Amino acid sequence: MSGRPIFVVGAPRTGTTLVKEILNQHPRIRLFDEVHFFERVWDDRENLGDLADEAGQRRAIERIRRVVSNNDSDREVAEVLTVEAFRRRLDEEGGGYRGLIAALLKTGAEITGADFWGDSSPQDVLYLSRLFEWFPDMRVVALVRDPRGFLSSCKNYFRRNVPGYRERYNPLTNALLWRSYMTALLAARRGPRGAAVHCVRYEDLVADPQHEVPALCEHIGVQFVPDMLEITRTNTSFGHESAADSGDPEVTRGIVATSRDRWRTELSKTEIWVGERVFGKLMLEFDYRPADRAVVPSPVELAGILAVLPGRLFNQMFRSPKPFRMAKLKRVLAFLRPHSSP
Repeated sequence: MSGRPIFVVGAPRTGTTLVKEILNQHPRIRLFDEVHFFERVWDDRENLGDLADEAGQRRAIERIRRVVSNNDSDREVAEVLTVEAFRRRLDEEGGGYRGLIAALLKTGAEITGADFWGDSSPQDVLYLSRLFEWFPDMRVVALVRDPRGFLSSCKNYFRRNVPGYRERYNPLTNALLWRSYMTALLAARRGPRGAAVHCVRYEDLVADPQHEVPALCEHIGVQFVPDMLEITRTNTSFGHESAADSGDPEVTRGIVATSRDRWRTELSKTEIWVGERVFGKLMLEFDYRPADRAVVPSPVELAGILAVLPGRLFNQMFRSPKPFRMAKLKRVLAFLRPHSSP
C-alpha cells in the first residue's frame, strides 16, 4: 500500500469521532471506529499468549474479530477476515501484535479501495510511543478540546442511552482523565516524533472547518476533498446523529458548532471550579483560560461530588464497556505527572 497509517487520538469526548467521520469522507482514507486494540488486546497479551503459538494466535484473532463485529461500520471486515484469512494476513505482516493490528487495519482500507489506513481510538494517546515504534511513518491527529467542554460532554453522554454512563460521571475523576491524556499528548508532541503529531483544537475545527480540514490533509499527505466537509454525524454526546438534529432547520449536512461553548450552561459553577483545579496549568498549555476566579463553589454540591466519588470511580473502572486492565491504569496514573513518559 502506498499510503501510511493514521491514528486519531485524544481524550474521549473531544471530537475524535468527528475527525474520523471527516477523514473517512476522503476516498484514500479508511479509519476504524475505535478498535481500542491496546486496551482490549495488547494489555491482555499475557493471557492471550505468544502469537507464534497457534493457540495464542487463535485467541488473539478471535478477540479482535469479536471487537470489530460489534461495530456496525466495521463488521464487513470481520466477515472478510475469517480466522484463517487473518492468519495469512498476520504472516504477511511479520506476525506478532504489530502484525495483528496492521493486518486488521490494512484489510479495512483495501475493502474500500483506500491506501491510508488506521484507527480512531482516543485512548491510544497513552500508547503513542509503542505505535511510533511499530509504524515510524505514521501520522497522528490529536484532538484537543476545552476541558470544561470535555466535562460537559462526559456529563451528558448518558443521553445517548449508554447504560450506566450517568453513574460513571464525576467531575473530579473525569478531570483527572483529561489531565492524564493531555499530558501524554504533550509528551508525544515534545518527543523525537513530535513533527508527526498534528493537534486540532475542537473549537477551531467546528468554527472554521474550511481552514482546519485542508491543514489536516496537508499533515497526512493527501489532497483536500470538499466532500470531507459534508459529514452527517455530529454532537454524539447529546444524541444528535446528524447535523439535521442540531436544532437548526437550515442545517442538513456539514460541521456545526452548537456544542462548542455548551459547557457554560451545562456545568454548574462547582463543577467548573473542581475541574479547573485539576486541569491546572495544562489548560494554559492549550490556550484555554480559567473562568472567573471569583466563582465560589457550593459546599453542599462539593460534598455531594466527594460523597459519590468512590462509587463513580468503581463504575468507571469496572462497569465500563471496555475491560479493566491494570496496565492501562498504571499508564493513566503515570501521565498524571506532568511531562512523564512511561
